[in-house]
Amino acid sequence: MELFHFNESVLRLLAGGFLAMASAGLSSYFGYRSADRLPGESRWPQCVFCYRPFRWTEIFPFLGWILRTHSIVLPCPCGKRTWLWPLPVAEMTGFLMGVAIVQIVGWKWEIIPLCFGLGLLPAIALIDLAFGLIPDGLNLLLGVFGLAWLFISDGGVFNGLMIASGLLLFSLLLAVVYSKWRGKEMLGLGDVKFFTAAGLWLPPMVVPWFLALAGILGVGVGLLWKRSGGGKEFPFAPALCASLAVCVFYKLCSFY
Repeated sequence: MELFHFNESVLRLLAGGFLAMASAGLSSYFGYRSADRLPGESRWPQCVFCYRPFRWTEIFPFLGWILRTHSIVLPCPCGKRTWLWPLPVAEMTGFLMGVAIVQIVGWKWEIIPLCFGLGLLPAIALIDLAFGLIPDGLNLLLGVFGLAWLFISDGGVFNGLMIASGLLLFSLLLAVVYSKWRGKEMLGLGDVKFFTAAGLWLPPMVVPWFLALAGILGVGVGLLWKRSGGGKEFPFAPALCASLAVCVFYKLCSFY
């Protein structure tokens, strides 16, 4: 009986991990394509080196890498480039977050939007690092999953919408007024949309911590970005994603 319960617990942890990993993997493939796509081109992911559209087996989370030739060197599907680390890193990060969610919350319906929503964060961070933008579709999905989580967990939809509206106004103030005063872009519109979606995930008392942590991490990312020769403007999404993940897990640990 104890072995049965142990196996059941392990399977539930793995299921949560695979839910978040699927979200991280698929959002990475389609998000990278969205960031790289020219108007009129297909939205289906393709190899950026030979431009061949991916087969469905090549975008299947985790197994897509295992099925590639010489998969240990993380090649692109055509094999022209190797050591492509962002996608497997996003998938593994999503998997670990999904396992942590099940460990904290347990196996409930509300883990589905939790796993899918938090699984988007590593993809958003890595896409912003690569392209300097956050695809609108990923910001929209982050907000949709946050709203779904509030509905399923009875977490206060009205409060969530109010916090989202407040963060929208705050981020617009930074993006328009503060940027104009400083004479340079302090926040992009993709970041503004991320702030809005993030508001659906945060209780009121955690919002100041989210902003403070995002600012501290943003300074660290900016310093590393400049030291690596990345220029004056640095991607803010990695700091925002890390801050949101920390705050959501803090909320989960506090309420469960």
